[in-house]
Amino acid sequence: MNQAADEQGKTKTSAGAGSPRRRRVIRTGSGRFGWHSVRRFRRPLAVILLIALVLTRHRWWPPAFHQLAERELASHRPAAALAWLDYAEALGARRLDTALLRCQAARRDGDPRIIRESLDALARRGAPPRLQERELLLFQAQSGEMSEAAPWLGRLLTDENGDNRDVCISYVIGFLRTQRYQEAGALVDALMKDSPDDPFPWYVRGRVFALQQQYPQAEADFRAAMERNPEWLEPVISLAELLGDTQRQRDAVPLFERALQAPALRARAAAGLSEALKATGDRDRARKLLRQTLDDGIVTADLWISLGRSEFEDGQYSEAADALEKGIQLRPWADEAWFTLAQCRRQLGQTAAADAAFTRVEEFRKATAELKLLEDRITGPKPTIEDRLRTGELLLQYRDPQDGVVVLQGVLNLDPQSLKAHQLLARHFASLQQTTESSERQRRYHERQVERLAPPDK
Repeated sequence: MNQAADEQGKTKTSAGAGSPRRRRVIRTGSGRFGWHSVRRFRRPLAVILLIALVLTRHRWWPPAFHQLAERELASHRPAAALAWLDYAEALGARRLDTALLRCQAARRDGDPRIIRESLDALARRGAPPRLQERELLLFQAQSGEMSEAAPWLGRLLTDENGDNRDVCISYVIGFLRTQRYQEAGALVDALMKDSPDDPFPWYVRGRVFALQQQYPQAEADFRAAMERNPEWLEPVISLAELLGDTQRQRDAVPLFERALQAPALRARAAAGLSEALKATGDRDRARKLLRQTLDDGIVTADLWISLGRSEFEDGQYSEAADALEKGIQLRPWADEAWFTLAQCRRQLGQTAAADAAFTRVEEFRKATAELKLLEDRITGPKPTIEDRLRTGELLLQYRDPQDGVVVLQGVLNLDPQSLKAHQLLARHFASLQQTTESSERQRRYHERQVERLAPPDK
């Protein structure tokens, strides 16, 4: 009997071993819930989760990209910050804080079109009037329109809801544009105390020293900025240009090569590097670099003029004249390019064209001599409005017109009723071949002031 029971038990065990394993279950309070039931609801749950994420995208999507944009702004890479802000709005999250960050990045980037679009977006998204006014003032300050922006600096710096560092940066750039170095220096000192690890104030002070030809101090500040942020290349190329100006081209070469990596600095770095390479005897590489950069579609006056000078030095007068003319079209006030072009025309036997170019060079030299005398008087103890006006007028004609605009805007800071300053500025903005919304606004403003201030016809 026991043997039969054992055999029966073995049979059950054998049957159990060969039969399918029971499905595991999750016991609930009222029955069983199998894993097959979980699989059955998995897709609906995923759909519900996806819908929830889409509906709440305005909350969770933009902040991550805001942080990335703020990091790029802190590293002085506004173009990269704008790219992250594009991602922040990729799912249609049109938030006010995104528009505000975009205004800040656009100002640092300096493109008037993007700045205007950012200000318009701020208004469309319901920004309070005070916030819109603040952003407009910072834009005006950074553009050098200090007659409008300077009186509001104190209020902006004491606004607890604002970003004091952003205010300081915008006003520092504006003061530098209008050659108000003392006021820029005060803000730079404040930035150095509040943010000792920020490279920006060191870079700005280096630029001021360089403009004043205090080269050792400028070099020290550029290097201090580079130590604080080795990835920011503006101080790098500024130091390279300073070394080139002080006949240290061999030391400048590796710095220019670093700056070539930044697309926004490539043209400037290529022009500087080509000059440094020529000075160190590597003329073939210098010429190839210039041609390659131009072939890549990066076209600037510096590149064409550098190429023209290289071709002239190698006796290629026709090629040199062609390159120099292209450079002069982009920068009509390039007096050294005019002089080299005149020499090319003479070598090619084009006497009339050479004489015309030499006449132009003589005009530039007379204007430069007068500007030097005026600069000495303006920086003296008793500068006059008349000297400033004449300086602005000569700069509009014989130097970078933007420098003339800055000087004349400085005149209007001192005397908003200066008829001649408004006349010169109105004439300048009306003569521009390529206009922007900002230049059109400036033209209309100065023309209205001329109508208001001009004496009535008798």
